Amino acid sequence: MSISKLGRAYLSNASAFIPVIVFLLYGRFGPGEAGVRWDTAYVVSGILSIAHVWWLFKYRPGHWIALGVDLYLMIGALLAWVSTAALQVWGQELGAAPVLACVLVIGLGATRLSPLGFIGEASSDHGLIRKLSVMLLIAAAIAVAVSLAFRHNTLLGGVLPIVALVLTRSQLLKRVVATP
Repeated sequence: MSISKLGRAYLSNASAFIPVIVFLLYGRFGPGEAGVRWDTAYVVSGILSIAHVWWLFKYRPGHWIALGVDLYLMIGALLAWVSTAALQVWGQELGAAPVLACVLVIGLGATRLSPLGFIGEASSDHGLIRKLSVMLLIAAAIAVAVSLAFRHNTLLGGVLPIVALVLTRSQLLKRVVATP
């Protein structure tokens, strides 16, 4: 794969996660005190997520993991307006578990209601899509459990379960593509 194709693929994938990129960058490097900065990051990215959801449905149908992350940010924005204590639990004390729980909820809905399933791929073999979607749901549930168990460890409770879920989806997608 050429460098330009690799760069375009990276930007295409990154575009599915623009609100969370804004959230993390603003929360980490934005102006002001840390607590207020993260509250503002939730509100800004939550509002951005509303438009992003529309964009996902129009241009990236089946990208349910990104939709779950957007749901997490919208709930965070709502909590920032309603209760600082609830936002503290949602955004810090539970680690990455709420993000993964939102992905799991979206995955349940996608598996049940979308012909693309949670796997997010069109196929004439609906049984295969359902089977792979259930496998991805199991992986998401395990990711939530691991994230909760290691919620105070950024690497084991945050990065590892999220990366594992994305890689699991990638591997399961290969089964759809390989099917004639």
